[in-house]
Amino acid sequence: LRSMTRELRGSPRGDSTDATDLLQCIRRGSLLAVVLQNTALAICMRYSRIPEPIVEGQEPAPMYLVSTAVLCGEFLKLVVSFCLALKEEDVQKVSRDFFSRNALVMLIPATLYTLQNNLQYVAVSNLDISVCQVLYQMKLVTTALFSVGLLGRSLSPWQWTGIVTCAFGVALVQLSTMEGGDGEHKSEDQAAMVGFAAVSTACVTSGLAAVYTEKVFKSGDTSMWVRNMHLALWSMHAGGAGIYAKDWEAVRSKGFFVGYNTMVCVVISLQALGGMAVALVAKYSDNIAKGFATAISIILTCLLSLVLFDSVPNAMFMLGTLMVLASLFCYTRGSVIHMQPGRMYMEVSGKLMATAKGMA
Repeated sequence: LRSMTRELRGSPRGDSTDATDLLQCIRRGSLLAVVLQNTALAICMRYSRIPEPIVEGQEPAPMYLVSTAVLCGEFLKLVVSFCLALKEEDVQKVSRDFFSRNALVMLIPATLYTLQNNLQYVAVSNLDISVCQVLYQMKLVTTALFSVGLLGRSLSPWQWTGIVTCAFGVALVQLSTMEGGDGEHKSEDQAAMVGFAAVSTACVTSGLAAVYTEKVFKSGDTSMWVRNMHLALWSMHAGGAGIYAKDWEAVRSKGFFVGYNTMVCVVISLQALGGMAVALVAKYSDNIAKGFATAISIILTCLLSLVLFDSVPNAMFMLGTLMVLASLFCYTRGSVIHMQPGRMYMEVSGKLMATAKGMA
């Protein structure tokens, strides 16, 4: 951002073309960051969960607790967001905004994300994992629906076709990685209706939380990074509750940082980086584009897994990849997202343009 701002300073002040180019660079950069971060996080997380070789005569190295890593990631995101907020505003303004009543605004998406994560556990406990993966990709559709309802977006038929095609393509890619598994078959105590209800509700909460966060980030005068601090704060509360409910005995007996090593620290750093990238997407782009970026990262992760973990691609993976690529063509072929007159998103676009001109 700072380097692009320096470039713009050489152009006439108030030039709308330069401001538009700056916003386009930020949008594309944030989406590229989402692709790279998601891919790197998936690969590094896979490596971090591989047990170390057992040395004869020694006990196996303990595995780190995922719940503590998530909490550390949120704390790091809070610290980094605070440092970035200080780049924009003085410490008094940042502190005043952080401890204001506006902090309660981000309690809603934090609660929705926590509910979504818990519903996913309920879903996989009552449905085959393959069914869960397919149904959960409908979150891209619910995100589009909430974008239309809450942000006033207008999507063309080509764009709707691309969204639905992308959801099914990602589902096929993820299903291809589970072919031949023997540990995820449905057991007798699984309740299908409970599982369907849980995964459907998870899709709704995922879409609502993403669009609500985007709306909050694009409205009001509070710094984007302060908003991110609020989200990290409430997520830390949820993460702490998860540790107490699930891993408290393990933390008490083995310690909070048991099993931590360099790769775990890299995973935590990537999680925090993801929070920064998502904040930029929510501010300068949109969650539908983020959904496509996530789909691309899933395909990249699978392709890297073919090399790193000696996997073999199958027909389902190739078909899913082609569907995702076709969905990108359909979505970009559709007209640029039109906004309904007078809606909030038009005002937000104007604010972003004014901000970009000010940076120039």
